[in-house]
Amino acid sequence: MKIGLIFPNKDRRYKTVHLGLGYLAAYAREHHNNLEFKILDTHVATSKETEQFFKTSFDLIGITVLSPVYFEVISVFNRIKKNSKKTPICLGGPYVTTIMEEIFEDTPAEYSVYGEGEITFSKLIGYIKGNGNLEDIDGLMYKKKNGEIITNRPRKQIQDIDSLPFPAYDLFPMDRYPLHRIVTSRGCPYMCSFCNSTFIWDAKWRKREPESVVSELEHLSQNYGKKIVVFADNSFNIDLKRVDQFCELLVEKEIKILWSTSVRADIITEHTANKMKGAGCYNVAIGVESANNDILKKMNKQTTIEKLTEGIKIFRDAGIEVLCQFVIGSPGDTFETVKESIDYAKESECDYVNFYSVLPFKRTPQWDYVLKNGKLATQKIHEFHSINPRIVFETPDFSYNERLETINLAKKEGFYSNKDKKNWLFDVAKETSRKIQTMLPEATGERLYLILKSIYKIKIFKKNNL
Repeated sequence: MKIGLIFPNKDRRYKTVHLGLGYLAAYAREHHNNLEFKILDTHVATSKETEQFFKTSFDLIGITVLSPVYFEVISVFNRIKKNSKKTPICLGGPYVTTIMEEIFEDTPAEYSVYGEGEITFSKLIGYIKGNGNLEDIDGLMYKKKNGEIITNRPRKQIQDIDSLPFPAYDLFPMDRYPLHRIVTSRGCPYMCSFCNSTFIWDAKWRKREPESVVSELEHLSQNYGKKIVVFADNSFNIDLKRVDQFCELLVEKEIKILWSTSVRADIITEHTANKMKGAGCYNVAIGVESANNDILKKMNKQTTIEKLTEGIKIFRDAGIEVLCQFVIGSPGDTFETVKESIDYAKESECDYVNFYSVLPFKRTPQWDYVLKNGKLATQKIHEFHSINPRIVFETPDFSYNERLETINLAKKEGFYSNKDKKNWLFDVAKETSRKIQTMLPEATGERLYLILKSIYKIKIFKKNNL
């Protein structure tokens, strides 16, 4: 059976392995014989490779759907149906879980997977091979011949995510990605009002054991070369004991890598931050969101600016760079509260600062807040990304013009970043740094990477508001 998997993202800024597709393929391989997978990443594929993919006859095609690339998804979908009308298409990814049955409006696929996808997609493969019934596949939506859309019951989450095989990295052109990307946990126990991770992962946090993560690092390094590593978790440090064990294992095994991740600043300790630095962590991203405690409370951030400030200082004292991220337009935000955040960012110990306009997602408290108190430019979330300036709603307490003024204030400081588009300068900087790192002795290469990264951030990033 031949299965095609597509990651539409040709104009997005970052080149990244789509781990979700990698997990789907790896899991299916373990549970079915005679499967042949082919993955198309439209960001890195050549024109010849793209043409060859669409000329291939598949038994099933899966397309991952993100809201920023929704229009490319439609284009890819239509191209498949034009060339291979009988090829069944299955959609999946976070945007499917966000809008559910609406996904069939513009992309009338035969199937869609919502929630965690590995088992559901494997069961669908089994059905297409002639085993089982559609109505028995949890986590699946499908369209009947009469046009009726059926939504099966949700699938229970995989409790032991260490039981999953490593993503099928062999299906990707790994030499074209400047970074290695690994997920060490799924979900988040916090329930911030703006975050759709809460319903995608049922507000639960499931962790991998340090030994499993280290084994994957070794697998990547041995097979695809040494690169900077990004741990793409919602919050890497939910369990500080696990972080300590992971760092100790890296040191014990003499796995010398540079790595970056997203963290909760309010739960870090000096002990753990120093262990992270000693194990190669050079950068963390922190969601500060707002410098106003009332706004933090309204977004259910479950922290205070004082705790966040303390955590930022702990990371900085440990020698780890800090990227602080803020949002404009949270429940209760006004011109004054956002200006308070901008002033805080200017005076803080953050190495880098990004401000973003809030994009509300369905099935979140933020979405409900906007519907009740504000006015949306559109209820089609994928259309948010084409709105410029990125102001998709306003409220009586925070008008469009006031939001625009705060965006301009953040831009003036070099803080505002809402550009999703591919940038050649960014790609060249990343890839050049990566190549230089591999050409030099280990310690020298890592030091030079950090120097180049710092120059790029200071001289280019702020100048261009990338």
